[in-house]
Amino acid sequence: MKIELGLDDYLLSKQQRSPVVWDSEAIVNAHLLIMGKTGMGKTTFLRRAINQLLAADSGLRLHILDVHGDITIEHASSVQFSESTEYGLNPFAVSPDRHFGGVRKRIQDFIATLNGCRPIGSRQEAVMRHLITDLYAANGFFADNYKSWLLQDGYTRKYPKRYPTMDDACRFACIKLKQLIIGSDTPSGRALEGLNKVTSKLYRISKQLSASGSEHNPTLMEQALTYRSEAKKYYLEYIENLETGKELDDFIKYESKDVLKSVVERFENLKACGIFKNQAPPFDPLNRAWHYNITALREDEKRLFVEFRLQELFASALEKGPVEKGQCLLRELIIIDEAHLFFRDDQHNILNTLAKEGRKFGIGLVCASQAPTHFSDDFFANVATKIVLGVDQMYWDTLGRKMKLDIKLLNYIRPFEVVGTQMNMKGDTRSSFTLVRVAHRN
Repeated sequence: MKIELGLDDYLLSKQQRSPVVWDSEAIVNAHLLIMGKTGMGKTTFLRRAINQLLAADSGLRLHILDVHGDITIEHASSVQFSESTEYGLNPFAVSPDRHFGGVRKRIQDFIATLNGCRPIGSRQEAVMRHLITDLYAANGFFADNYKSWLLQDGYTRKYPKRYPTMDDACRFACIKLKQLIIGSDTPSGRALEGLNKVTSKLYRISKQLSASGSEHNPTLMEQALTYRSEAKKYYLEYIENLETGKELDDFIKYESKDVLKSVVERFENLKACGIFKNQAPPFDPLNRAWHYNITALREDEKRLFVEFRLQELFASALEKGPVEKGQCLLRELIIIDEAHLFFRDDQHNILNTLAKEGRKFGIGLVCASQAPTHFSDDFFANVATKIVLGVDQMYWDTLGRKMKLDIKLLNYIRPFEVVGTQMNMKGDTRSSFTLVRVAHRN
């Protein structure tokens, strides 16, 4: 895949026409950074690049994540997302890849994404992890059995196997909460709560005996004997009134009704935001350009949407497997404007994962933002192509350091006319900075 960026501005001043072309087959990876403050032509550059890619005869799929609704592409398959639409994303779809996917990885990514947007407490996180693990198990997906991660796993069922959804998570969490509330009013539930309280008292007495340096404190020993007798009584009552055999496990995992209730409320709020729906977006599978209009979502909802959609795309790429020699190196190109909204500087951020692993699975990432400081050094280093449309002078020193260039060259950049490019080509140990006279073709 190629994008004609323009002509080498220096050689053009010498009356030599030397095209500067971005070629996905010739560079180290297909990732691009586009930097330019407001009014410097980021949207114009993106539209021109997209149109050139669509004009090429290839099977490349473009995913255009549009924050402001201004990256309009003629004949693209466009879908608007809001709380009133009946379609959305499923955050519980599991990649069956034995090494990159699985139930535990999916749960970790889900919780890490929530923490990146709306942090949750450690107790709430633990209960949420148990809930989702049990939800997967109820649907035939088990963390310790990679064969179960397949939708078609060889077992005969009354109903087809499917991934759980946010609706399922809400219902499942509500059922667990009701069981915990109702269970505490049953004989086994009351006995279990009594046993837990007595055990806590015994533990405290044991610590007091240890701290006093003597195990012959008559008062404490008498209290310990009393509590042990009570514990035996509660334990016998619990055993005699068992119904499902899972009461103890559920009590340990969901021991706080308040914490479990807060998780139920969190799931309900996620369901209400309009991102997570059971019906998939109605994109045209034959159209190579999929335009995601997310302008109607709040900023935190946009972050959730983009992270979970990118996780879906990466999981799909993992299922297809690595790009083999002789195949087109680029299967899908993801284009994100205002990319600074979606970065989290941690190992679970999907943008960092795509920058490091996407090339092997045919994924290219195009991120546009206003300043070089919007990207971590690690992400900056993993992107082979940088396009400078014009950044504020306060960032020139940072840009010079990150790109190893003479900042005097930035004086020659002119909006919509001359841009700066740096491409890390295969076989080259260093990447030169080139001023390019923009080709005004759509």
